[in-house]
Amino acid sequence: MQDTEQTNEWVNWIEEAVDKDYFKFYEYNQFNNIQHIGTGGFGKVYRANWKKSEKQFALKSFFSLDNVTVKEIVRELKIQREVDFHDNIIRCYGITKLETGIIDRRYL
Repeated sequence: MQDTEQTNEWVNWIEEAVDKDYFKFYEYNQFNNIQHIGTGGFGKVYRANWKKSEKQFALKSFFSLDNVTVKEIVRELKIQREVDFHDNIIRCYGITKLETGIIDRRYL
């Protein structure tokens, strides 16, 4: 029960960050030409085009949204906000949600 409560706390943090415009929410169906390019410890990485601009983004999908994974997502998002100004940092443009409920992150 405690893991579920902690996971909900982290998911709520993400949703609140989107509500406060810290991160933009993108509709998943606004991406096309999605191609798998790698796999990591927490999930898979895809290259995709945003239909409105044809710019390429990296989409990061996660294997599961257990407490450890969601906490790691929040940790990465917080760090990203602190170093976003630096030219050598890959910028996080926002998040999306697949129909299965898996959260993806987008980078240019």
